[in-house]
Amino acid sequence: MKLLFVCTGNTCRSAMAEPLMRRRLEAAGLGDQVEVRSAGVAAMPGSPASQGAANVLNAKGMDGAGHMASLLDRELVSWADLILTMGESHKRAIVEKHFNALDKTFTLKEFVDDDPANMAILDQMAEVQEAAQMKQGHFLQDHADEVEALQARYGAGDASAADDLEKLQARLEASVEAESKQMVELMGKLPSYDIADPYGGAQSVYDATAEEIEGLLEKLVVRLKEEL
Repeated sequence: MKLLFVCTGNTCRSAMAEPLMRRRLEAAGLGDQVEVRSAGVAAMPGSPASQGAANVLNAKGMDGAGHMASLLDRELVSWADLILTMGESHKRAIVEKHFNALDKTFTLKEFVDDDPANMAILDQMAEVQEAAQMKQGHFLQDHADEVEALQARYGAGDASAADDLEKLQARLEASVEAESKQMVELMGKLPSYDIADPYGGAQSVYDATAEEIEGLLEKLVVRLKEEL
């Protein structure tokens, strides 16, 4: 299995999650079954871990200076079997650019959440999402000739084609307006699945974030052990 942790710059939260998870996997006897990497949706490749994150890792006997940030790209998204983000914004950024990663991308908190009430809401959201995808698929099938004609006009340099394509996109979105509203309502019933960004905070903030991440990783290892 290939596991990818994602945050913003890959210098704080995911930079800590990667080695912390790797150590837990080795302790659980899963080190040879799960490969772990991390990346950031807005990372500067090669950047070191922030000092606070490095201090956390050094205090746990790890090499805090050895981390180099990676920018999330299509290759990494394709590589991963499971993508766990540190916040909802990272999840949205991935799904918007890589729609095919929808079924394997979750926030870390969401993925290990074992509250029955929350799990029921997430199941409802999955059903609504599936219904919306089916409706959009039917819409595109029903308007296939129109889409093809607009694309041909656009390719031929027809200046008005872009506006007509935008109108078609608006109609496509309107076809799932009810599902969109239902998703918003369901999301409002869920707790926050964000892990606060410690960037720029005191060492105590980094320590608290690391402690939160470690608690979630413990639950993640248990889940992976059951599934592998």
